[in-house]
Amino acid sequence: MEQLTLKLQPKYVGKMQTLINVFGDSDLFVDKFFDYHINRLKREIARMQFAINKYEIKYNMKSDIFYQKIETGELGDDKDFVMWSGIYELLLDSKKQLSQLL
Repeated sequence: MEQLTLKLQPKYVGKMQTLINVFGDSDLFVDKFFDYHINRLKREIARMQFAINKYEIKYNMKSDIFYQKIETGELGDDKDFVMWSGIYELLLDSKKQLSQLL
């Protein structure tokens, strides 16, 4: 078994030890930690995709095409476009994070 050392602020050391004790096993704790974050990212991605789908339908355009156009200045700074591009960037970041955890 390998060992990992974390540098934590003193107020978190006791909390981490309590969590590990609750799970009874540091491997189980790590598994649950990863499961939690993977599931959180999946939920966030689903919510963002739902929001993006509304924009894609409203403007009859896929997000990757929209994003290329917004980045090149072909589209204005309409409130919907600002929101759509922000959600799309967050979606891409979340998908990247998820792929790193899987």
